Amino acid sequence: MWLLETSIKRAIETAEAQGFTPTAQQVGEFNASLSAGPTDTSRVMAVAGGKAQIDVRGVLTKTPSIMARIFGGGNTTYTELEAALVSADADDTIDEIIMAVDSPGGSVDGLFELIAAMQAVKTSIRVEASKAASAAYAIVAQAGSVAATGPAAQFGSIGIVLDAYLSENKVSITSSKAPKKRPDLSTEEGRAVIREELDALHDLFVEAIADGRGVSADNVNAKFGEGATLLAGEALKRGMIDSIITKQATAKTGGNQQEAKSMDLQTLKAQHPDVYAAAAQEGRDQERDRVGAHLKMGEASGDMKTAIGAIGDGSAMTATLQATYLAAGMNRSDVQARQDDDAEASAADEANASDADAEAAAGDNILALAAESCGVELEG
Repeated sequence: MWLLETSIKRAIETAEAQGFTPTAQQVGEFNASLSAGPTDTSRVMAVAGGKAQIDVRGVLTKTPSIMARIFGGGNTTYTELEAALVSADADDTIDEIIMAVDSPGGSVDGLFELIAAMQAVKTSIRVEASKAASAAYAIVAQAGSVAATGPAAQFGSIGIVLDAYLSENKVSITSSKAPKKRPDLSTEEGRAVIREELDALHDLFVEAIADGRGVSADNVNAKFGEGATLLAGEALKRGMIDSIITKQATAKTGGNQQEAKSMDLQTLKAQHPDVYAAAAQEGRDQERDRVGAHLKMGEASGDMKTAIGAIGDGSAMTATLQATYLAAGMNRSDVQARQDDDAEASAADEANASDADAEAAAGDNILALAAESCGVELEG
């Protein structure tokens, strides 16, 4: 079950329903990104100046997920985060833990264990977040202070959602003493059973947030968006966060620090031709990959209009665009299936008509022979 922004959840589910298979390059990159083991914190934590920064990026899962990485803007596991927190808390040289959060949420499995680990940490924890939705917001709510990285930062999406698909061909029969094990979702009674389970999980979710923010569960339910995602300013007004970071337009230099100088492309090319050439080649490679990805997805899905538009406006291959391609591919498959069914039905109709014509012709021939033998002349 997921505590995740709807758009990301649908992108992952659409990909799975479409039978999406990661490329060899994607699998290689995913494997290379994995931590060395359950206690390895190098992928998510960096330590400097007595502070440990722990990165909470992308979709959160208990174990690594390549689908979350591809369609959710990255993937961090609860296990990695818990190991990082324990390691930082045990290091006497670290006096503060900073969690840098940019996540649409994640799975239920593993979330509450991480929240318990955060509550056990004695070192001060503060959060700087650009997005903390659903499960990710439950995590940041446990910190001593929560700061938005800017006015466009997003917080909330507090609630539980379950998507279910009904099949007319599937029949579930439960034992007589367990009628709620397979509720019939086509009925209001069946949906009520599922809603009861969701409400119980929602209560746990909200209680964790309320405890972290030092407010009541009723306050969270009434004022923290009711399932919506809120921008930083509104989140601050409602007590969901503590501050919004504002960056100064200029910075002063002092002591022996040298003033930073800007460098345009022509200067870079003249003074550092090797760096310029390497940067240009990297840009060409990235653009070739971007264009190739759109063309491949457009051709596979039959949605070349979206592909050409994305190539023209410089769009990256985002989760939203991937979901668009996959949805187009599914629609295309449905249309083709209907056309195949129509063709089969038409062929069957033509075959039946041919059989009827043949039977009628045979009947006429028999009648003509019978009339001839009787010396009777048939009209027209």
